[in-house]
Amino acid sequence: MLTPQLPSKRPGFLFLFFILLALGGCAAMSGLREEPKISVADIRIQDIKAMEGVFMIKLRVINPNSVPLDIHAINCELEMNGRHFASGIADSQQTVPARGTEVVPVTVYASVLDILPSVVDLIHAAGSPAKEKKLPYTLSGTVGVSVPGYQKEIPFKSSGELSLKGLTSSR
Repeated sequence: MLTPQLPSKRPGFLFLFFILLALGGCAAMSGLREEPKISVADIRIQDIKAMEGVFMIKLRVINPNSVPLDIHAINCELEMNGRHFASGIADSQQTVPARGTEVVPVTVYASVLDILPSVVDLIHAAGSPAKEKKLPYTLSGTVGVSVPGYQKEIPFKSSGELSLKGLTSSR
């Protein structure tokens, strides 16, 4: 004799569990409505060695959201005058306040082979008769941010020009 099978409650329970999990993720993201804006605040030479240059790039991170952002990692590439110049990564543990800004330092490293073409460009530009001497740069990469219950890698790209004014001697 066959006994009738009762429907299992397991599929319904799993469905409800995943719905609640998804809603929890949406609740965590409700504070992160806009991606942070990242730009170059400063670039400084830290050390020049026989085979590499070490530079400190300070990134301005602007948080337009109503929740603080925890920054846990930054990975970036710097191009000067359209050529690869330097790369760096930082395991940063900083918090950008809600609707606030923070400067995050990243050390980048450049091979002498990557620096030489840019130095030639600098020397050429510094010797030109133009009044405003500028060298274009592009900084791109990703920044790892988190809000309670959620982490995300956000790509960024910042471009501008470095002024070469003052690099030449006045005669």
